[in-house]
Amino acid sequence: MFAYTLLQLKKQYLPRKGTRNVSVNLQGSKVPLYGAGASLTGLVDNGKVPVTLVFEVRSIGNVVGKLVRSKHRRHVSCSVAIDSHNNGPIKLKENACTYN
Repeated sequence: MFAYTLLQLKKQYLPRKGTRNVSVNLQGSKVPLYGAGASLTGLVDNGKVPVTLVFEVRSIGNVVGKLVRSKHRRHVSCSVAIDSHNNGPIKLKENACTYN
């Protein structure tokens, strides 16, 4: 039911109090719905299909060389309405995602 893809960015050095934003393009083509098409007909509003995008962000940081390693995980869930008439990129609104 879910398509699973692993995306791994190249290693980067970041100072202790530094931050970095990374943009990622997510593209799906001919993704099967496995029989969900019939249940989506009632949900379609003006040609828009509601989709929930769920992913996990993981990072590993070396604090003192490789003596101390800190690992961080963040689960992200975003609600998106996909327009079947528009093939352009979808911009996520600021309050469309929840972080756990």
